[in-house]
Amino acid sequence: MKSGWATLRAFVLWLILIGLGVVLVDMYTQFNYWLARPLVRDEAPERVDAIIVLGGGVIRGTDTNFLPYGPQERVQRGVELYRAGYADRVIMTGGQVEGETYTESQYMKAYAEVLGVPSENIIEDPYAHDTSENAYFSLRIMSDRHWKTAIVVTSYFHTHRACAVFEKQDADITCVAAWPNEDFRRDPFRNLIEFRSILRDYLATVYYYMGNKL
Repeated sequence: MKSGWATLRAFVLWLILIGLGVVLVDMYTQFNYWLARPLVRDEAPERVDAIIVLGGGVIRGTDTNFLPYGPQERVQRGVELYRAGYADRVIMTGGQVEGETYTESQYMKAYAEVLGVPSENIIEDPYAHDTSENAYFSLRIMSDRHWKTAIVVTSYFHTHRACAVFEKQDADITCVAAWPNEDFRRDPFRNLIEFRSILRDYLATVYYYMGNKL
């Protein structure tokens, strides 16, 4: 009996050590890029009617609220494409934060304005709460304006699933990945959070391809 407990304790200890090893590797290497590779779809941009930037949450602070790393990078990439002349309008899609009065799209628009995009060239979708709704509401905005083509911008590990959702709704899109910028990529804590997001997106992708709405 003692031998059995000793074996179990040793097994649990090895699991803990392996888990800690994976965490350390993820925090201080480029492990996330290797792990997320099958989830990435990053295409060459071309001139379109609109750039659609997908929301990814708002962090609620004590004195202020702000966009997390990923959504900041999504907005940054969307602004880069706008500045490069790939579209004259940017759609920020992100609905009301649960339990609050503000929306993700409000903070995304404000950040894009700080980065130099005129307010009149940014359109907010304040309704979407998941990827399917990102597609539905942003494509409805496009339909109302008789726009046909778009670039969809989201985090690199989210691109494959997000663009599949858009295409399921018959969208004519180009998929462009928002990669981590150099300042954020050196942050071990950010790498750990992103590791969790990548694992979640693997599960969400499987769930989506089983015929479920996301």
